[in-house]
Amino acid sequence: MEERRRFVRLDTRLDVSYAVQPAGTVQRTSSKDIGGGGICLFADHVLEPGTCLKVSMKLPELEQPVAFTAEVVWSEPYEVIGRTVRERAVELGVRFLDIAPQDQEAIMQHVILSLKPAQPRSS
Repeated sequence: MEERRRFVRLDTRLDVSYAVQPAGTVQRTSSKDIGGGGICLFADHVLEPGTCLKVSMKLPELEQPVAFTAEVVWSEPYEVIGRTVRERAVELGVRFLDIAPQDQEAIMQHVILSLKPAQPRSS
């Protein structure tokens, strides 16, 4: 499969809320990864590509969550197998459709700063 991403991705668990548009019930979940063009998040059921979502996501460095409209690009079942439990979920790959420039910039800064290696402390 050919890699088509234009942005670097950061594996991270962030608190996310989303609602299928128009006026769906708000679902709370977490992200799997994030980049400048979209996020991968966990859901409890498959959503068709093209489904529009209203999303709110908490970045650790910001007091207020970032909010945006996104489109489901892909959706597939996902299974987590632990020592004592098997959990089934769905991964949703979504791309930003409508996001304020300052929110997209905050996401990019979060990704870049999280990927940057820690600088050694000087004594």
